Amino acid sequence: MAFQEDDPFAVTQPLQIQAILNGLLNKRTLVHLDIPGHTVAVISTLLAIDRKSGAVLLDNASEDEINAQLLRARSVRLQGTLDRVMIEFTGPLTPAHHGGRPALSMASPQKIRRMQRRDFFRVDIPASSPAACRIEDSSLPDGKAHFRILDLSAGGVRLADPQGLLSNAPMSTMLACTLELPDEDPVPITLRLLRHAQLIQENGKPLHAAAFRFFNLPVNRQVTIQQFIGVLERAIIARRWGNE
Repeated sequence: MAFQEDDPFAVTQPLQIQAILNGLLNKRTLVHLDIPGHTVAVISTLLAIDRKSGAVLLDNASEDEINAQLLRARSVRLQGTLDRVMIEFTGPLTPAHHGGRPALSMASPQKIRRMQRRDFFRVDIPASSPAACRIEDSSLPDGKAHFRILDLSAGGVRLADPQGLLSNAPMSTMLACTLELPDEDPVPITLRLLRHAQLIQENGKPLHAAAFRFFNLPVNRQVTIQQFIGVLERAIIARRWGNE
């Protein structure tokens, strides 16, 4: 995400930036690393901040190919939440080591974005816990279709649409959907289309994705979604720190 000079969310003072980075480190905050425009993404944590250079050391992915793609990218986006504020900054990654193990390094950012909205933080849906969204609409074959959920937040969802069934839907289109989450009862919701995106998969093939925001989500269904996100986050933390 490009930063604008008049961006009201931008933090540019070095002391403020250092305080934010220290907060992410000390609270062992889960951070989301991705390459904008690609499907490559991983959940990581800050391992250390280099005292001399200010570089941020990050836990690498368990898959070598994902690490290789992150390292090849011109810019990687880091997102996390600190005291319910979404933190975001970008930069290239370089290989590093920490505690005798491979790690990733990103130069200390010159700018950080802070947005007071918890639902900006997205959680990728792992293959081990697949989730889907069943959309019913007259424009779809047989009036309904299933879409794999790529990522989920408290405020919305991003769906994989390999057949391009949603590619011609206008912005702000409202759709009736049922979330099918592992170990949860079906969650009926209404979606509002935010944007389309053409992603590049790991095999190099394009993938159409559609991002939606939840519309008038009842409190009880919001709680169900947040609880599911919490389960995923705790599982990620357990794997990270060897507690499983």
